[in-house]
Amino acid sequence: MTPEAIVQRQVEAYNNRDIDAFALCHHPEVELYELGNPAPFAVGREKIREVYADIFHNSPELHTHIITRIQHNNIVIDKERITGRKGRESFEMMAIYEVEDGMIRKARFIR
Repeated sequence: MTPEAIVQRQVEAYNNRDIDAFALCHHPEVELYELGNPAPFAVGREKIREVYADIFHNSPELHTHIITRIQHNNIVIDKERITGRKGRESFEMMAIYEVEDGMIRKARFIR
């Protein structure tokens, strides 16, 4: 599976609020970062489940729309518009995904 395909699979699982499919898109030792913060806010697939299960449960209208996607080698960069996340107003963010072995190994988010 290409890096773009695995990121797209993750986006579809996110939009369907399917925690199992979403978690399986991530490497068992995945690391998620807010850009500029050297410490990850989530490490490991089980932590992904914990963080995103809460988001999915509390966001019945959750949806992300990919505005722009760029791929270079194993890096995929998405500009997204997210709506329905825990009742917040819609917002845009950037996500930079590093894909290894057909799974997202690292992600950095710019809000």
